[in-house]
Amino acid sequence: MKCSWQTSSASGDNIPSASRKNRQPGHASGTRTAPLRRLLPWLPGRSLRPGCPPRSAAEGTPVVLRDGSAVLIRQVRGTDAALLADGFARLSPRSRWMRFLGAKTTLSAAELRYFTEVDHHDHEAIGALSSADGRGVGIARYIRDADDPQAAEIAVTIVDDWQGRGLGIELLSPLSDRAWQADIHRFTALAAAQNAAVAGLARKLGACLAGRGPGTVEYEVALVPAEYSLDWWFSCADGPAQPVREGR
Repeated sequence: MKCSWQTSSASGDNIPSASRKNRQPGHASGTRTAPLRRLLPWLPGRSLRPGCPPRSAAEGTPVVLRDGSAVLIRQVRGTDAALLADGFARLSPRSRWMRFLGAKTTLSAAELRYFTEVDHHDHEAIGALSSADGRGVGIARYIRDADDPQAAEIAVTIVDDWQGRGLGIELLSPLSDRAWQADIHRFTALAAAQNAAVAGLARKLGACLAGRGPGTVEYEVALVPAEYSLDWWFSCADGPAQPVREGR
């Protein structure tokens, strides 16, 4: 399965699935993939809610989003099929189209199993549950590239009424940490060529424009270890956005 970026806002809220068979390599050469220095590292036990004890990735960590809403972020479980189906049902037709780059009205039983029964190594998925009602509100996943084991394609989906709150970044942070632990050093993602929001997010992340296809572009960004201090990451996140560069 191939994954790509989409978002209805510059916060990086949605990232869809699409084919790369028509992708063309970037035209420029000699440019290294930029490090993913904009995402906060998901340190063990990190929580944005004061007073919360450390928890494992499987158990989950409570996080307060920038608008004050609270979520529990944890690894997706094989028993989460109903949560995923409910979240999909709450996506608008546009969000579904942008996620799958085509019309999508339902998830089959096989797809629900595929999306929830992950091995947490070659295929990882991190979900967010609303602290208010326990419903699923977002999910991020990576799938390792079989031809390049140190690379993985990513997808992020946020239900429409939770978009624009910064949840996408909060999901990408633990996902990038899990990827590094699994010896994955690069994320790639496809996006519609006209998707200005994703292009803006790519600039903020310091991503490279790695390829082009009919109506699509591919971005690539390198992961970095999580040893950096939170102050260092916050200073990077507050810094100026970098231009999108072509080539690897």
